[in-house]
Amino acid sequence: MGKKKLTEEELRFNEDIKKIVLDILEKNKKPMIKIKVSDDKPNLFQSKFGGLPYLPKDKEAPRDKENRQFSLLAQINIEELPENNIYPMKEGMLQFWILNDDVFGLNFDNPLGNGYKVVYYKEIDKSVTEEEILEKYKPYEEDENYFPIEGEFSLKFELRDGYFSDSNDDFREIIDEEMKKFHLKNKEKYKEILKVYADEEYLSYWDIWDILEEDKEVGEKLFEAGHKIGGYPNFTQSDIRDKEYEVLLLQIDSEGTDEHEIMWGDCGIANFFIREKDLKDLNFDEVIYNWDCC
Repeated sequence: MGKKKLTEEELRFNEDIKKIVLDILEKNKKPMIKIKVSDDKPNLFQSKFGGLPYLPKDKEAPRDKENRQFSLLAQINIEELPENNIYPMKEGMLQFWILNDDVFGLNFDNPLGNGYKVVYYKEIDKSVTEEEILEKYKPYEEDENYFPIEGEFSLKFELRDGYFSDSNDDFREIIDEEMKKFHLKNKEKYKEILKVYADEEYLSYWDIWDILEEDKEVGEKLFEAGHKIGGYPNFTQSDIRDKEYEVLLLQIDSEGTDEHEIMWGDCGIANFFIREKDLKDLNFDEVIYNWDCC
């Protein structure tokens, strides 16, 4: 059965909604570094997802309170990033570690849990060898390997505009506010469409979702997820952040290559968040980690 043909009034209504949403997206955009993965083998000192980590000669991989060694989820060589104002550091290595268990190190009751760690090394010692790393890198693994990253991936970075995602609570709150204003202002103009609302009921985000989802221009901004640094996070369930955790330190999506998979549960997304002040101070002790899936 074909799609219902829209009336002239519905077409005008949809265009007005689209303009409001695009305006909100443009006004609130902020820098984002898009990350693309490939199967090219990175060396010890390059940015990567998975694989063998860089570790200074006097350091070991972090562990949890039960002394289980974490696995390297990601490392970002800061000098490989395009010029940006997301990370304050301009050199060194930022690493993300998680416990390789059946929940990927997550404590569902506490996003500041014990199963992960973010570490920053200001200097990279290029004299470190893979043999030295292999001697001390013995990550914990259960009988079945649950790790979300299959093998390892090299990374490429591109600075872009980052837009609200549809799963951000902030975005939905702004939309609800703007839709109420639009509703009150256009009661007469769109009488046929808005007549289904009782007094004190107004258009909301979920009422216009189909319009946004079907529009290519809006969709390319609002529904794009993927791997990234900065910009706005994506969630498959709900926005878990405390309001002060504003900076998206890293997001890893369930997007691998034709050869190797990245999979968080059932096609989920993982995020790491930090407070702006902590990032400025290079204090990574209270980073929030979360992943969720469909």
